[in-house]
Amino acid sequence: MNRRGLLLGLALLVSVAWSAWTLTTSQDDTVQAIVRPGSEAGRAAARVDSRKIAPAGAPEELTTALELPQRPIAPKQQRNLFGAYSYEVPHSRPLAVAPEPPHAPPLPFVFTGRLLVDGRATYFLLQGNAPISATLGSDVGEFKLVEAAPERLVFLHGPTGQRVAMSIGAAPVN
Repeated sequence: MNRRGLLLGLALLVSVAWSAWTLTTSQDDTVQAIVRPGSEAGRAAARVDSRKIAPAGAPEELTTALELPQRPIAPKQQRNLFGAYSYEVPHSRPLAVAPEPPHAPPLPFVFTGRLLVDGRATYFLLQGNAPISATLGSDVGEFKLVEAAPERLVFLHGPTGQRVAMSIGAAPVN
């Protein structure tokens, strides 16, 4: 055998002897019980006395500095440890806005002219290709002619109760 083999054999022999010596001279031969982390025994086993960690005669500040904070107990419900996570603050849903009250639709007809007979006015309207004649108080579809001025006509929309004005130009020349 060469010198290298002798050194390796000697190192092996020393390590086996040391392992056997530490095994036979063990001071603590007690077997520690296995405890569940969430149980009362597990919490008691987790508490560490800081005086055992600190060297003998250590000041009180060092002893309190060596104390470990109590570890919180994990929640019982399972969660995905590797799931997607966002650090953004969750957006609150906007409050439901009350719907606007219904509006009257635009007038479906246009003004084409007026006729004054004995102080009573008849207004002529055109809806598509259909001519319509209306007097004060008459119904025109969903609308009712409620007011007539020389420059405008005012209609009341029946379903919504809103008033809709129609400009008819300047006052007639007598």
